[in-house]
Amino acid sequence: MGFSPKLIVADAALVISIGLAFFIQKSSFPDDVKIGLVILAGICLLVSVIINLVSANQNRRERKNQQK
Repeated sequence: MGFSPKLIVADAALVISIGLAFFIQKSSFPDDVKIGLVILAGICLLVSVIINLVSANQNRRERKNQQK
């Protein structure tokens, strides 16, 4: 299984969400800024999960079609 641009974007989004989580813990921003950053981290995590699910589903279909 090689690297595709979709999976690289998914990995980057995951790293960004983890980085934001650590940044939120260490920062002393007001609560409304922290809430915005949490929402942004959640969106990045959601993008990563969706891309990985779509990629896994495509790989499963390709393997299923090759077996027929």
